[in-house]
Amino acid sequence: MLSDGVRAVGAGGVRHWVRVVGAANGGVPLVLLHGGPGESSYSVERSVGDELAKVAPVVFYDQRGCGRSERPSDASTYTMEQLVADLDELRTALGVERIVPWGVSYGCLLAAEYAVAHSNHVDRLILHAPPIADPLHPGLWAMRPAAVDPILTDAERTALRTQLDGVTEPLDRTLAALGAIAQSTNAAAFFYHDPSNIPADDENAPAPNMEVAMALVGNERADLVDDLAAVEVPTLILAALWDRQVGFDIPRDLAARLPQATLEIFHHAAHSINEEEPAHYVDAIRKFLGR
Repeated sequence: MLSDGVRAVGAGGVRHWVRVVGAANGGVPLVLLHGGPGESSYSVERSVGDELAKVAPVVFYDQRGCGRSERPSDASTYTMEQLVADLDELRTALGVERIVPWGVSYGCLLAAEYAVAHSNHVDRLILHAPPIADPLHPGLWAMRPAAVDPILTDAERTALRTQLDGVTEPLDRTLAALGAIAQSTNAAAFFYHDPSNIPADDENAPAPNMEVAMALVGNERADLVDDLAAVEVPTLILAALWDRQVGFDIPRDLAARLPQATLEIFHHAAHSINEEEPAHYVDAIRKFLGR
């Protein structure tokens, strides 16, 4: 039986920070799989966590090396295979047979990989801005400079284009684009559609672990979409029209591929849907769960 509270749960030899809320609701728990890679569950937990806990049991946890969880002694364990194994060990430790993996951004890859590897333990699937592209798509990282370019200032745009002249390696181009947006006066526009939705700085928010990011970025399986399409699981895909991180075409096309997919479109949000349209976000999940 799930019970509310914060605890440390061992998985893969690492102590994971875990918080369970809404256990009294009963039913299959949602398990948040945060993005980054290398970020934490902190911001999603604080934006819609309490409201979702009124709908269903919710499990928040920070992946190995991230947020409030322990960093492994061996950084080579920052692999998707290990993250999938950690999640299944966490499920077992919590004493639940089935879960609803709730992936956010990069966390959707973990949710999808878990569903493929352990479909018998997956009741439903929720994918918020999934960067799961088909093998013929140019790919999220290859398209990153094009996503950054429109929101830079004229001077920043010129500098980025000059920097990328002759650079063909997608990861190198991605890093240059991320550097440009990080230093841009328009940086927030990359994450939020409406500037009034930008949250104040939170000194309690965990810092990202860039070691995790560098280990995982660019190593996505091109055939993951085919494997996921072969899994018969009801899937809710949450996609924002103004999402420049992942774009709109990738989640839209993923919804077309999956046999039991529901596509929920957010017209007034960018990548941080949970912060820009929280009421719509929670209501979409509630309806999908039939609560």
